[in-house]
Amino acid sequence: MARQWTPEQKARQSAMIRAWKPWAASTGPKTPQGKTASAQNRQKSLDAARQEIEDARKALAQAEQNLERLGQKPESDFAAELKRMLR
Repeated sequence: MARQWTPEQKARQSAMIRAWKPWAASTGPKTPQGKTASAQNRQKSLDAARQEIEDARKALAQAEQNLERLGQKPESDFAAELKRMLR
């Protein structure tokens, strides 16, 4: 179970982190292996996003087929908007 922070605790933690500034000492990967792995992070994120979009497109197409099979027309505005958003 996640910790439940009170507003006072959040404010105190925020102030401590701003004073500590851990980002100021962050230097990133130092070894060639670490740099290679770090360089792949963006590509992994892009691949995952592309897969989610493809899955959504397939789900939309399947939903439209199901509606047509049931004798109902998909709401063209809704379907068109979803298709536009997923491109």
